[in-house]
Amino acid sequence: MRFANRPSWSLRVGDDHMLSAALWIRDATGLVVESDDVPPPLLVRPPASAILDGEDLKAVGRDWLRWWRALVAIQLDRRDAPPQTTTPNSSRKWIGATYERLVDTGDPFDGFAGLAWAPALQRACVGLFPQTSRARTAPTRFETETPWTLYRQVVHGVAAAHALDPNVLSGDVLVTPTGGGWWRVLGPGFVITSDDAPAEDVVRAAIESRL
Repeated sequence: MRFANRPSWSLRVGDDHMLSAALWIRDATGLVVESDDVPPPLLVRPPASAILDGEDLKAVGRDWLRWWRALVAIQLDRRDAPPQTTTPNSSRKWIGATYERLVDTGDPFDGFAGLAWAPALQRACVGLFPQTSRARTAPTRFETETPWTLYRQVVHGVAAAHALDPNVLSGDVLVTPTGGGWWRVLGPGFVITSDDAPAEDVVRAAIESRL
């Protein structure tokens, strides 16, 4: 989703099914992954799965964290896609690097072959992916309950605080179907958030972190 105050300030707000799927698989298998860049449990808790019974869950949790960070890196890659006006050679390099990252994270259509380095996690992904669409049950609150006027107010407030033209500001917000009011800045202008986090704080962080 894109909100814009013409001609140019922009805030992109959306979610990603693969990230939601990864969180569903984490919660369904009971993996405990304690890291500052990982969201809390899903708002809709999945039924417990025994698919990893007998496995070393700590080791699988480490593999899951590596996978999660690779999935997030894909989101950062997409945000930095070269403009359509760039040279064909630059576009090919970006597409090639992004494709390699996508291959490494696995795909439900190829049995998550890219996760062959983590066979237990791969098995969990293959077995549980068909359920993961249940992680998100409705449009995010950021899409349905946050008025455009709030986004505009935050952008103009940041512009005033930093003596900038508001029309040069932009940010990205990636929403996960999790709770706890959690959010983190993962890169300049890029925030990942739970769906119940304070929208004003999240948007301000997305805008200011790019300055």
